[in-house]
Amino acid sequence: MMLLFTLGGMPAALASYSHYDGGLLTDSHLDATLKNVWMLNTTDAMADQGIGDQTAWAQALHLDWQSGWLWDHVGVDASWYGVAKLYANDAFYGRDLLRDKNGKAQGFNKLGQLYAKARWGDSERHLNLWAGWRQLYKFGALNVTRSRAAPSTWEGVSAEFAWDDFGAKAAVVNRFSERDEPEKRRFRTLKTNKQIDYIATSELSWAPTKGSKISYIAAESDSYLLRHGLEANAVVPLGKDFNLLARSTYYYARGLSDWEGARGFSRSAQHLFALVGYQYGRSESGLGWSHTRASLDNGLGQFYWHFGKNTRGAFNSKADGEGNDYVNDGEQMLYLYSQYQILPELLVGIYGNYGFGMQYKGVDLKEWEYGGYFLWHSPQIKGLNVFAGFGPSYGWKLTLARMPALDEKNHNFRRAKGVGGSVRVEYRFNLF
Repeated sequence: MMLLFTLGGMPAALASYSHYDGGLLTDSHLDATLKNVWMLNTTDAMADQGIGDQTAWAQALHLDWQSGWLWDHVGVDASWYGVAKLYANDAFYGRDLLRDKNGKAQGFNKLGQLYAKARWGDSERHLNLWAGWRQLYKFGALNVTRSRAAPSTWEGVSAEFAWDDFGAKAAVVNRFSERDEPEKRRFRTLKTNKQIDYIATSELSWAPTKGSKISYIAAESDSYLLRHGLEANAVVPLGKDFNLLARSTYYYARGLSDWEGARGFSRSAQHLFALVGYQYGRSESGLGWSHTRASLDNGLGQFYWHFGKNTRGAFNSKADGEGNDYVNDGEQMLYLYSQYQILPELLVGIYGNYGFGMQYKGVDLKEWEYGGYFLWHSPQIKGLNVFAGFGPSYGWKLTLARMPALDEKNHNFRRAKGVGGSVRVEYRFNLF
């Protein structure tokens, strides 16, 4: 009550500064988000290491303050995140909701975002600049996670330029704060834990029509990993209520002078994903396919899409499944989804992934999953939404080296299975 009383009196107090702040304070606003997240994963993939069901439940509060604009060009934004533990079992850390303090689940709080901002131009032609701690969501080859109790953030400088249908983005970052901890960490190599000084990324894009866009992306973590990408999507109207959907991504990653080949691939990796689908009225369906090449000496390789420890890369392929990652060396994946807008406020859907074509020590491997989900937006309470998704997944058990576990005669792999699920209730509202 004291917090709300204090915040409620702030607009009147700030009004007295209007003669000199240029709108920096008086045109500011503060949003609050209450977020309750429960996650479950019952996979037995790591049962040999004593890791069983992973369950965590957390309640979060986000406070997001956005300033007005001084001289119509300069401002400052900040976000605070607080997370409280409601429940966690012994293997909670696999869900990335709560802080892992020596094996004990804890809540945490942090100043997640604090950055200066500047702008010039209008919505069609503009230049925007940011400097400080900020969420970089699908920004070039960088990303943050927003599905957990708190989002991750990056420290650095970033820019966005737009000129009609053409756009460009760039960022240079040097630290990262993960979604399940308050610490702000330097980037590190995967094996020797050597510091990586920076990650740089850029993106060039062209969006000729609404819903259609093609982008070229490049990024490098200093002397460690290089990545290129092409992403394209199109919406083609074929009738009054009928649209054709097409989407594809191609990624290439290569280790640089400090790359250790310790995880993912030895020297380079490639991943291709393509999807075709349709929208008809309130329904949407699609079929996707992917193929990965990621050779790893003495192991089963994967397409590694991050940039080292304490980093998070963007990966816009459905091979990043809900339960499994279908990015193993030689793997092909089929993906199918269908969803229907039952009501303006209620979306329901189903999906399935099937991966095949990879081998480990001469043994053919297969993995798959399927499930359902819904998303509901309250028509009565603006800003309130509920998401839930559940489904089983099937893969293989893992050894201590995180390689597929084979039977005693190395004739077959040991099947792993489990059920994954998540429920997320979010309510966002304006305080002033």
